[in-house]
This record gives sequence, structure tokens and C-alpha cells, in this order.
Amino acid sequence: MKRIFPYLFTLFIAFVASIAPAQEQDIKIAVIDWTQVETLLALGIQPVGAAQIADYNAWVKAPEIPEGTVDLGLRTQPNLERLSELKPDQIFISPMFQSLTPQLSRIAPVNNITLYTKNNVSWQALETYTRTIAKDTHREDAAEALIQSARDTFVSLSTQRPVEVAPLLMVQFMDARHVRVFGNNSMYKVAADQIGLKSAWQGDTNSWGFALVSIDKLIGLKAQIVVIEPLPAGVKQNLEQDAFWQYLVKQTGYPALTIPAVWSFGAIPSTVRFTTLLTSALLNEEAH
Repeated sequence: MKRIFPYLFTLFIAFVASIAPAQEQDIKIAVIDWTQVETLLALGIQPVGAAQIADYNAWVKAPEIPEGTVDLGLRTQPNLERLSELKPDQIFISPMFQSLTPQLSRIAPVNNITLYTKNNVSWQALETYTRTIAKDTHREDAAEALIQSARDTFVSLSTQRPVEVAPLLMVQFMDARHVRVFGNNSMYKVAADQIGLKSAWQGDTNSWGFALVSIDKLIGLKAQIVVIEPLPAGVKQNLEQDAFWQYLVKQTGYPALTIPAVWSFGAIPSTVRFTTLLTSALLNEEAH
């Protein structure tokens, strides 16, 4: 059986660092949106400030925000005084935070870059998003290298994953009885597509690629359940004792897999990380 190289994502990040070497930056960027943070870091740009760094490290995880980037506080209520002291050349936001524009524009020009809109999320959209950020930060060559490295990683993973894999039912728990189930327009589905896997959820999804449903709506699906962490407090223990959840998993025909946290609204770095972790989990299950 083919084995996934255990440090493939680490190699991807190392390669990203090599194509965008540390250098004196000619532009100072402050960032509110985490999807922009991960993309800037992958392009070799260290933001001077970013919002909710500890939460980024819990939900996004990689690339890590280096020491030296100032924590700006809440994404919805950044510390304007701290931000002003950094004297950024630009402040990057996404449409989710556009209500902050009047306040932020008094400090520096605001660059509102979007990715997640209804029926728009695809691998091509992720490439376009990356190139847009790269153009605004003068990192066009780094963007092309990042995109090609991601493509190469997908090719490698698609040859290493198990040949027979059921459609994936990719969920995140909101509480013990409700999940976000991801399908069309989600990064997770884009990631699965890149290594030749299918999504089991054919229902409607929102602009972020998920539907919020009770777990009874998952009954009857013949699928490989993939639970993406983190789990809310107490949910893991509840599921271990919940007869309904145990029945739901059993009737799919496959054991549920658990994947470490990957930013569900991420760009290329999160997409590569998710495919790497997913392939590893599928291979580990096949080995048992």
C-alpha cells in the first residue's frame, strides 16, 4: 500500500518560504481577515498587525503568524489606537468587515478583497484571489510558485490516497445536535475535488459553502463522514455516548474520521493542508 509522506504539508510550507524569502518589505500591511493573513504569509509578507492571533492559531493553525506581528484585538472591533501606531500602508479587509471601512480609512487606505460569494468558490477562484493579493503586494512571482506547488502537491496526494473512497460528508459540530455540513461553494469541497474525491452533500449551501442542519438530516446518506475539529466543549464526550449518533455513523457503512482544525473559509494554504490531513486520515483508516 502506498504511504503518504508524513511531512508533506511541512514541505509545502518550507517550499513556500523558499520562494518568498524573508526580505525587507516595501509595504506594511495590517490585516483583519484570516484568509488574507494565511495568503500573505504564504506569499512571504509578514503583516505588521493581525486580528485575534490566538484564535487564528486555533482555527487556521498554518502558516503560523510570526512573532513581531502585533495583535489588533477583535476582528469586529480592532484596536484603532494600536493600529494607528503601526502606520500601515494598507489595511486589508473582506466584505464581512466592510462596516469598519470609515474608521479604518482614517488610518490608511482600505483594500477590500473578497473570495467567498455565492456559487463562486472554485480552484480557479482561489488562484484569482491569490494573484489579486500578490499584485497588491508586489509578489506576483511568489503567487505563481505557490499555485504550482499546490498543484504538484495535489497530484502527489491523488496518487497516494486509497483508490476506493465513498463520497465525503464533511461536517463541523456547532453543538451536540447541529452541524455545518459542507458542499458546493466550500473550500473543503474544492480541496476534495483536487484529489479526485466527491462530496456527499447535494443540498443547498450558503455563500460560505455550508448548511446548518440537525444531525437527523444526515440519516440515509451512504458516505464517509469527516468531522473537522475543533469540537465545542463537551461534544466529543456526548457523541461517544449518543446512541443516535452511533447509529447514524453505522448506517453510512464507514467509521467517522476526525480531521484537525483547518480554516473552513481559507484559501490555497488551507486547501493544501486539508487535502494532506484528509489523505493521511483515509490511509490510516484503510490500514486498520
